[in-house]
Amino acid sequence: MLARCGDPTLDVGSGPGRLTVALTRRGVGALGIDVTPRAVRLTRLAGGRALCRDVFGHVPGGGRWATVLLADGNIGIGGDPEALLRRARELLRPGGEVVAELGPPGTATRSERVRLRRDDTVTGWFAWARVGADGIGPLARRTGFGRAEVWTEAGRWFCALG
Repeated sequence: MLARCGDPTLDVGSGPGRLTVALTRRGVGALGIDVTPRAVRLTRLAGGRALCRDVFGHVPGGGRWATVLLADGNIGIGGDPEALLRRARELLRPGGEVVAELGPPGTATRSERVRLRRDDTVTGWFAWARVGADGIGPLARRTGFGRAEVWTEAGRWFCALG
């Protein structure tokens, strides 16, 4: 997946920055954005660049990113994959692409309210969505992408939209 990322790459929902840092170490200009201040701090401590931002708000470099990365199911951010992919198109430069992780074929595209639990800590409810590999083509076309390449690697499903 990282081999598909061009320079520069915007890692949306970057979490603690493992992919942002890995791209940086490969010589790819990368910026992680996440709504969690702790995740942004962890990315910076690991040597990556990161900002505490919502992808639907102001993002630096709008219209100039070679790749918008939506790893680890982050195509579900906001609970509306169509809105997220339209936003990603706004952030990409001409000829850029979205690289996203998907659910396996047969995973229904759906939106839901979820919350995270770790030990005794539980987050508030938030909107999340899932998109299966066999559902990305129609979604890509509805959001203005002319190409949807799907592949599997190590049991995980990915797509590149351009």
